[in-house]
Amino acid sequence: MPWTSAPVTGAAGDAVRIRPLARRFALVLAAGAAFAALAACTRQAPVDVSAVRAVVGDEPVVLLSATWCGYCKKLRADLDRWGVRYREYDVEGSPEGERAAALLRSSGVPVLLVRERRFVGYVPQQIHQSLSEAGLLPASVH
Repeated sequence: MPWTSAPVTGAAGDAVRIRPLARRFALVLAAGAAFAALAACTRQAPVDVSAVRAVVGDEPVVLLSATWCGYCKKLRADLDRWGVRYREYDVEGSPEGERAAALLRSSGVPVLLVRERRFVGYVPQQIHQSLSEAGLLPASVH
């Protein structure tokens, strides 16, 4: 395998040459390290659900939504079809909704709280399962 023509400075300050395969390996390692650092920066800190509950109340199921949100409309229809009682707050139109979204560090809607569990986005199968496990679905819907 031929040596590359680009010199790299070694630990002692002298020029060393790296084989192309080793250079690619070093680039892959550097890219992986950069990706891992980025992923660590984007992890969300745990949310204090009790602080959110202090704002939105004790209703077991709470929907944070926006009037323009299509997925909020779909989730609302699912909850209604399943016969689930819930409290809804508009994250743009009510002080409670705005405060709850801020406490949850929510970057989007819908956000559904099922007791202490939080669902972000439209994930009806997971929500239905959680509602069922929590005993919040009418018997005819199970």
